[in-house]
Amino acid sequence: WSLSYREAWKHLCISPRVIYHRPIQVYRIATSAFTHGGLIHIGFNMLNFVQTGPALERGMGTLRFVHMVVLLILVLGVLYLSLAAAALFFSEPRFFNECAVGFSGVLFALLSIEAYSAPPGTVMNVFGNQIPAKWYPWAQLLLCQLLIPNASILGHLVGILGGFLYQQGSLRMV
Repeated sequence: WSLSYREAWKHLCISPRVIYHRPIQVYRIATSAFTHGGLIHIGFNMLNFVQTGPALERGMGTLRFVHMVVLLILVLGVLYLSLAAAALFFSEPRFFNECAVGFSGVLFALLSIEAYSAPPGTVMNVFGNQIPAKWYPWAQLLLCQLLIPNASILGHLVGILGGFLYQQGSLRMV
């Protein structure tokens, strides 16, 4: 018995509809972060992780960095489910019915942590354009959505929100 990656993807993605109807499938919060839609998807995520992860890990230490990543996976999953339910409440079922995969939410959180912890006046480079660090995650979100329109905007937005919450200390109790 085996599943194609597309078939497995359907069983591992974060799907608010599935999780709300079958709460036992809450494991999807974790599995979705480690499941990808193909080699290009995982390649882009690896490239972004290699650019952001090492500096943060050096600054906080390996154990604290791993703890942060695990915490972000769980918190972002809960935020994703909550915002998808809120969107459904406001008659927007798209996010509730979405089946999203990938590590991008965590990557956007890491970008946000890096950007929001930068000293005032720090600028970052986006294709040769210097922008204030605090706007960097938003520029990446816009760029990502323009280049990959079917990417999960909610997953990326949740990453920015989660990174902001982490940087501001709102997740210290966890």
